[in-house]
Amino acid sequence: MDAVNLNLSFASLKTLAQAYLLPFGIKLVISILVFFVGRWLARLVVRGLARLMDRSRIDVSLSKFLSDVLYAVLLVAVVTAALDTLGIRTTAVVAVLGAAGLAIGLALQGSLSNFAAGVMLIVLRPYRVGDQVIIGKHVGRVDAIKVFHTFLVCEDNREVIIPNGQIIAAPIENMTTRGTRRIDLVVSVASAADVAQVRQLLEAVLLSDPRVLPSPPPAIDLVEVGDAGTKLMLRPWSAADDYRELVPSLVERTRDALAAQHLKFTIQLPAA
Repeated sequence: MDAVNLNLSFASLKTLAQAYLLPFGIKLVISILVFFVGRWLARLVVRGLARLMDRSRIDVSLSKFLSDVLYAVLLVAVVTAALDTLGIRTTAVVAVLGAAGLAIGLALQGSLSNFAAGVMLIVLRPYRVGDQVIIGKHVGRVDAIKVFHTFLVCEDNREVIIPNGQIIAAPIENMTTRGTRRIDLVVSVASAADVAQVRQLLEAVLLSDPRVLPSPPPAIDLVEVGDAGTKLMLRPWSAADDYRELVPSLVERTRDALAAQHLKFTIQLPAA
């Protein structure tokens, strides 16, 4: 009887193994293969995307962030596929992840808005690092463009950190990207002055500075004539990088030239 019972127990275990353990083992091996192969493919895709972004000269911080996000999404998909291969229902897991993602998105709504704006600024490039810009009430040189903020350095060495969400919704005035800038100086002289003589003096001042571009040629236009005097507009062109130093230099030499002729005058500087 003992031998018969032993044979029955062995047969039962064999049947149990064939009915449950063997299929589960095969599914487990397949799910493990799905996980490791899927993770390898995810890393391969992320490395390919990273190389593509490097060739496109996308900002390093944005490139790393997008690579990390893509890898996390692909890894979740791989784990879900592996669990599904094993026979585990993943509907509840996906629902929980979706709810968690929605909650995180609502909690970080402002940060995500700045991130989306930062992506647009980095891709569209309305300004680059080193450009002189006016953003809202801030005037300065772009020191860094991050995913969430843009850093400006003002002329008095103040650092201004502006959220990208505010920048994308406001006008952006880039004074560097075109390569050249026009200087607008208004020179007012007394009514008794000889306008032709004043023109010659101002033209000599402009042409004596090599930073004033010959093309387009500098213009000296008569903009107003009245009892109080005559207004002339000086419109020379310069390289964008020379603008800041050239303006005070022209003002100083214009003042000296007019003062040498004992003329009464005023000079109005450009706004920015």
